[in-house]
Amino acid sequence: MQKIEYSIMALEDLESIKEKISLNNGNNTALKVLRKIIKDIKVLELFPFSGVNLGKLIDVSTDYRYIFIEKNYVFYRVENDKVKIIRIINERQDYIIQLFNN
Repeated sequence: MQKIEYSIMALEDLESIKEKISLNNGNNTALKVLRKIIKDIKVLELFPFSGVNLGKLIDVSTDYRYIFIEKNYVFYRVENDKVKIIRIINERQDYIIQLFNN
């Protein structure tokens, strides 16, 4: 079983998601969405390669994979005995710019 680890950016993404949903739909809805995202990410502990290989979809060599949860793309890498969550990006954002334009 893999261990889930969040990057600082992914934690900031979760906080941003919480703030936006709280502002528009209330704190209870925001917490419900965050619980769903975190619960679905935990599935990667057992099935780390279940996400789509991003490198096969774009013209950039990458070992990133992704899953789609609650209107957000969750980008991650499998690293030895852990799954590192890199970013959690809303479907309306350009994920290529967010991931590769540092």
